[in-house]
Amino acid sequence: MTYDQEISRDRPGLFVFLIDQSRSMSHKIGGGVRSKAEEAADAVNNNLNEIVNRCTKSDGVRNYFDVGIIGYGAKRDTAISLLKDATILPISDLESRILTVEKRKQQIEGEEIEYDFPIWFNPVAASDTPMVKAISMAKDWISQWIDSHKESFPPIVINITDGEATDGDPVEAMNDLRSLSTEDGYVLTWNCHLSGATVTPVLFPNSETSLPEEKYAKQMFQMSSQLPEAMLAIAREEYKDIERGARGYVFNAQLEDLIKLLDIGTRAVSSLMR
Repeated sequence: MTYDQEISRDRPGLFVFLIDQSRSMSHKIGGGVRSKAEEAADAVNNNLNEIVNRCTKSDGVRNYFDVGIIGYGAKRDTAISLLKDATILPISDLESRILTVEKRKQQIEGEEIEYDFPIWFNPVAASDTPMVKAISMAKDWISQWIDSHKESFPPIVINITDGEATDGDPVEAMNDLRSLSTEDGYVLTWNCHLSGATVTPVLFPNSETSLPEEKYAKQMFQMSSQLPEAMLAIAREEYKDIERGARGYVFNAQLEDLIKLLDIGTRAVSSLMR
């Protein structure tokens, strides 16, 4: 499995985001001021916008990628698409799915700049955590996608959660999902583990021994794929101490690290675009 297939409009890549919307996502991230749900929504909305920008050329948005978003826990034992009932969409279709565009501000070289921030889904924190149902839904979507994209770079699934599934064993479900493959490699699964603990974030660990004493950290680590070489190289540009065998797992990340995590996956695959 080489993970080096070029990305083109004939052979697009696929990102599927799984977003925990359970009531515990209303809690603040450790050391932060905003809720886990708010941080997760901002990170993914930001990343979707980055993917669109990377695919925008002089002739418009080219369909180098397909995208799916699954939210789980907004209603009891329920996982749903967050793209207005669509499943997987080509990237050029995202514009028509924008809910609203907010005006945001940021500091660039000491100057406050206002910019447009598109919103595809809003933060929700409501019910239980049917993570297994979300993973199973993603498996169904991805199985169908692979049937018509056998030669493409394998799909990347990014799960953003605070860790506790209420409907079974997510490790077994994620292993089933990771057994799917294109000719270029097995499905890659990354996990952003949002915690309320005030401990130092752990980024891309390669061993369970580097994990904190947190109830679901080992489980989330086991659900995460090792980084292919191209992703490992890009991750090391942001975090110098990442070792071989690192997995796509971050624990207790703040918004900046969440955005970096998503961007590493996007940049690595985008580098194969032609």
